[in-house]
Amino acid sequence: MKPTEEVVACVIDKGLFLPIAQKLGEQFKKVYYWSPWDDIAPKMERGVIGDGFDTIERITDIWSVKDKCDLFVCCDVGFAGLQRELVSQGFPVWGHHGADELETKRGLFLDTLKETGMLVPTFKKIIGISKLRDYLQDKEDKWIKMSRWRGDWETLHWRDWQHDEMTLDGYAWRFGPMKEEATFYVFDPIDTDIEDGIDTYCIDGNFPSTVMHGIECKDRSYLCAVQPMDEIDQRVRIVPERFGSVLGRYGYRGFFSCEVRIKDEDSYFIDPTCRAASPPSQVMTELFGNLGEIVWKGANGLLVEPETTAKFGVQALIKFQRDQGEWVVLDIPEDIRQWTKFGFACQVDGKICIPPHALDSMIGWLVATGDTIEEAIDNLKEYREQLPDGLDCDVDSLAKLLQEAQEADKMGIEFTDKEIPEPSTVL
Repeated sequence: MKPTEEVVACVIDKGLFLPIAQKLGEQFKKVYYWSPWDDIAPKMERGVIGDGFDTIERITDIWSVKDKCDLFVCCDVGFAGLQRELVSQGFPVWGHHGADELETKRGLFLDTLKETGMLVPTFKKIIGISKLRDYLQDKEDKWIKMSRWRGDWETLHWRDWQHDEMTLDGYAWRFGPMKEEATFYVFDPIDTDIEDGIDTYCIDGNFPSTVMHGIECKDRSYLCAVQPMDEIDQRVRIVPERFGSVLGRYGYRGFFSCEVRIKDEDSYFIDPTCRAASPPSQVMTELFGNLGEIVWKGANGLLVEPETTAKFGVQALIKFQRDQGEWVVLDIPEDIRQWTKFGFACQVDGKICIPPHALDSMIGWLVATGDTIEEAIDNLKEYREQLPDGLDCDVDSLAKLLQEAQEADKMGIEFTDKEIPEPSTVL
């Protein structure tokens, strides 16, 4: 097997996980970057993602470089058939190998929970928005999910008919003639404020002994401790213990994250992430110093332990309020370029340029590491001070995560054996 620094790889992505390609480009001999762009009316904003960066080369066709590559890296869901075809041709592939269906098909995931003996939240499956409306008229506090069409329907918290009737009307209009074909999963709430998780990778059903133990403030911030797997609460650790064999059936060799809701002595595995997660893949690129070796050898079936650079990691969302169709052009100071992670970006004349994309004002993440939580947060705050004017970085939301970590500790769910700062230290 080639040394990591001699590997030529092609990263297959949809734009969001560009920072992974950039980090691999620092550790591999060469990284090509391909993101789908060709359409009936191709747009520059899709075709230039990855352009202009020193560590990667943007390409328009993976088949044109296939015979130059030692490795293919798939960071996102999708591309299952492509992964299987590349494997059949003898190429090592880092990716889900088809297991992304566990993430994108809600019914399959729920059936798999039953198969593995894990708890399944109480839910009702409903087909068609008219039947959904009928069911919800006298219901309060429900959580509604769909399969596959995340761009149309993110998880919806149904409060009650008075507050959310118009939301259903909007979805009925959006889905048009398909509104009665859509399948919905309506879940009862899990009465707890504790959501825990593990962010790691899986090789043929096996996980490394050191993982990122993380908590997230949705679309705002993330905090993790680097910990031995066997020190994490059993109510969370049950996921890799039970789910590993499922992933192994697919030949899974890639990033994996899980979200677990904990209530008393019970835990509910609510969402699998069979890809790189966002967060925390951005800070993972800085916490795992040997990411290239992990990916290269992992794609070849060898489980490599992470060589961690610090004990804690944090990241906070960077936003820029822009008009529809507007580009963002940023002059990022050299001192913090390592700590800014932008998806859907290109580089022109040394400036980071971000075209319009599906996540709109959510343009990237600011990340930091440290050997204490306080050090990691202080570093993040220092980097924030150097961001260009106009960028909003939600560091303050880390206070909520510190409070959540303290509450979990009181319930016997240890986030870390190190001191957790008071939430007020963030503000």
